[in-house]
Amino acid sequence: MTSAARRRLLLGGVALCTGLTVVRRAASADFARPLEVGLMPYLPTATLINGHQPLRRFLEIHFRRPVALSTAPDFYSFQRRVVRGDFDLILTGPSIGWQAHLDAGFTPVAVSQKLVAVQILVAKDGPIQLVGQLRGQTVATIDPMTSTSQVTAVMLREHGLTAGRDVQLRHEKVPFNSAQAVALGEVAAAGFPNVSWPALTPEIRDRIRIIKESPAYPGVMFMSREAADIPSPAEFQTALLTFARDTEAGRAFVKEFNHDGLLKPDLKALRTLERFVPEVRRLLAQP
Repeated sequence: MTSAARRRLLLGGVALCTGLTVVRRAASADFARPLEVGLMPYLPTATLINGHQPLRRFLEIHFRRPVALSTAPDFYSFQRRVVRGDFDLILTGPSIGWQAHLDAGFTPVAVSQKLVAVQILVAKDGPIQLVGQLRGQTVATIDPMTSTSQVTAVMLREHGLTAGRDVQLRHEKVPFNSAQAVALGEVAAAGFPNVSWPALTPEIRDRIRIIKESPAYPGVMFMSREAADIPSPAEFQTALLTFARDTEAGRAFVKEFNHDGLLKPDLKALRTLERFVPEVRRLLAQP
């Protein structure tokens, strides 16, 4: 083989290697896009995003790629984003979480050990002692898409009160606002999720009391979707359980957000959430 031929062969080999390098770099760049973590808007946005920074940092280190946190102005907008596939991993509530599982293919990967119960709050020094005494009054709760709102309506109905006829529901953006409305005397009562109790200030707690609590049901869930360019549900599960159990930051996170711990999902228990799904679907179908 002549030196010219050897040179052409060598250059061809270099060109092929260069082409493969470009392909690999392109694939690496695609894979390195931020993992999108969606947080349901059950707390003020700043509190939600700042409080989940330890989790974001852990996931970045664990998966060796950027992680972005985001939420939405309200539960409706958030769930629309979930169904559209905007997020890779979500922290979500029971009703909208199970709808995401059934209708959008999200897999539960970890659940809060803390079960949810809805509490009926009234003014501490007020005259109302029983749920039935709320006839003709206004009751604050949160978004109608949430299990909190749906369970509140059921609890009222169990005491002979139909929302919209015997009692007016006032929907607040976050649970804190509904409890605050009771403390300020703006409403007679509130349907409030027990898991949000730590977010209340001492001043608000001192001005309210609980007159009724619902049976407990599964609470906050972490869920992931399946795609070629993100970790698998099993990998997300390992990361979340390791964070919550084995890191100081994770243990502090679990305590701050009243999770009591993170557990592997019990699908049989989660199927009890199907009763909330029809209302979520109905609301999502609205323009």
